[in-house]
Amino acid sequence: MERFILPARVSALLCLILLILTLNQGVMAMGTALTLGAGQDFRFDLPLDGGKSYSISMAWRTEVEDTAVTMTLCHIQSNNEVIQHHVSRHILDGNSWQTIEIPYVETPSGPGRFELVIAADQAGRYYWKDLKVERSYAAPEMSPVHVSEKLATEGTFYTGLVVDARHLDVRRGMSPRIYSESGQLLYGGVLAGQELVQDKGVVGYGSQLTSELLGRIALDSEYPYVAPLVVEAIAVADASKTGVYISAEDTQRVLEAMVQYDFFARYAVIFLVN
Repeated sequence: MERFILPARVSALLCLILLILTLNQGVMAMGTALTLGAGQDFRFDLPLDGGKSYSISMAWRTEVEDTAVTMTLCHIQSNNEVIQHHVSRHILDGNSWQTIEIPYVETPSGPGRFELVIAADQAGRYYWKDLKVERSYAAPEMSPVHVSEKLATEGTFYTGLVVDARHLDVRRGMSPRIYSESGQLLYGGVLAGQELVQDKGVVGYGSQLTSELLGRIALDSEYPYVAPLVVEAIAVADASKTGVYISAEDTQRVLEAMVQYDFFARYAVIFLVN
């Protein structure tokens, strides 16, 4: 039987190709490395279209202990104002791959660009892979069965935000905003349609937290589970006096609550004013 022997140059080339493929597979398994934490974050533009809906997800891992990765989608407007549309925070467990997801976000139709910002609680080496950006065509619904399962597996969760500003000169308005103590915009209802703004408003107003007012942050009439996260405004914001600042501690409470349930996406926000 005649044996076929490859020329030495061809054989060496094939070995090199196999080596490159092996290395590439190793890199894909490890992911892309970067340094996060201690004020250092990772930012990149996403080619999203305005006026449409998307889901965004990435896989992350790290050897850093007791840390969490936060993924924030920002809209950089033409005047360079940064509007945060969605924040997802996930505590990483061990050195295994875990997916962080923004399951549904509607992009505004105004001019500007979209930026994904990744930050971490602790400084160290992190790895990411499998960035997925997909069009969504329907907002996720929370059925009574889903609510029951969520309560059984995760425990109680907040269904809306109540900002107590009765001790301040806060006025009612069409576009009230909530800022962190450091000036970060947390909520502005910028994605709300004109019909919702006119008929319902991006926040509900009242002087007392009545059962009728709490209906705004109920999940569903068929499953009236209501759990308000109550924070206190610390100062008035904006020249119109319709916005408020909340403390750094309450800001952290809001961000942690939204990991479990994104009540901002449902405009489940109440302002208590005089």
